[in-house]
Amino acid sequence: MIKFSRYPHLHDLLDHYIDRLERKDISEILRSGINTQEEAETFAKFIWDVVGQMNEDEDKGVEVLGHTDNSEMIPDISYEITRLMRDSGFYSIWVTVSDEVG
Repeated sequence: MIKFSRYPHLHDLLDHYIDRLERKDISEILRSGINTQEEAETFAKFIWDVVGQMNEDEDKGVEVLGHTDNSEMIPDISYEITRLMRDSGFYSIWVTVSDEVG
């Protein structure tokens, strides 16, 4: 199971977007952890989809977790996902996906 120790509120954020974006595959990755390169890439792309959706939600005034602007969570996301990818051995995939998106 993936646990975010420093910023546990990210679980709520990701759960929200898993439901909203209908990504049961990501829910399974959160339960079982990242075990393959394919899962790492899928998860990394989802994280960037979440960031994009957060920006869209802010622009539209959509309330998520009690706020219309959750941009303050972006550094928290960066910290936890970077740490997760390093610990699971898939940091290079995180960097590659991030470079493609950015």
